[in-house]
Amino acid sequence: MSLIPSSKGTTALVALVIAMAAVGTAAAVTASDTSAPDEAQVGEEVSVSVTLSNLYSDNDEWTLRGTTQLTNVTGWEVTKVRPAGNTTEEYTGQDSFETGISNADNVTDVVVTITGDAPPVEEFQYDPPQRFEAAKLSQAVGQGESTIETVQIHHYTNESQQALNAIQSADEAVSGTDNADAQSYLQNAIDFYETGNFDQAISNAEQAEETANEAKSSQDTMTLILYGVGALVVLALIGGGVYYYRNQQDSYDKLR
Repeated sequence: MSLIPSSKGTTALVALVIAMAAVGTAAAVTASDTSAPDEAQVGEEVSVSVTLSNLYSDNDEWTLRGTTQLTNVTGWEVTKVRPAGNTTEEYTGQDSFETGISNADNVTDVVVTITGDAPPVEEFQYDPPQRFEAAKLSQAVGQGESTIETVQIHHYTNESQQALNAIQSADEAVSGTDNADAQSYLQNAIDFYETGNFDQAISNAEQAEETANEAKSSQDTMTLILYGVGALVVLALIGGGVYYYRNQQDSYDKLR
């Protein structure tokens, strides 16, 4: 006896598959717009703004949390965008905040802004350069929490930036040569930079660049010499050919 599925069962199955597909492709809460500087000097005032969208793709109610490594925080401003009018919550002088987000409140987007100072550098790195978290926003539901957006900014001191500029210039020069001494000076400069010895880093970077340029100059000179020698060889061959031809002509004339 064969079993023929009922139309109701088939309809329910199709509906379930569509629902599962919709859940699988739903977009999570996203940062639709982020405004922040790429870098900042230690102690410099920094402002970061992040706009969050797709607020209810996973949950109709959840908690928005924010943390920062900025110092001397002026405060957070959390603006909840609603068709009927926006509301702004302020968290003055705090390095973190949390607020509830609910679809029942008809909030369509959330704009988070924070202002504070770039913190001191704990550890210098050349590649990739050291960064700090200016703002980290996450979604908390029950006991779980997931990161929505992390805004990282390169921070530096005046001395470290001078050393970094010298190393980057040397790196560009050294990349054009395979000179072992230049490469060694460059690596030493990077090592000194990452330990905070910026004067020595600059000194080694300058040596690396000078050595690389000298090696490149010597290589260019050798290339010109080789071209010159090649040209002389060609001229000698041409001259020899002419001499041979004339000598053969003279011999032929004498035989006549």
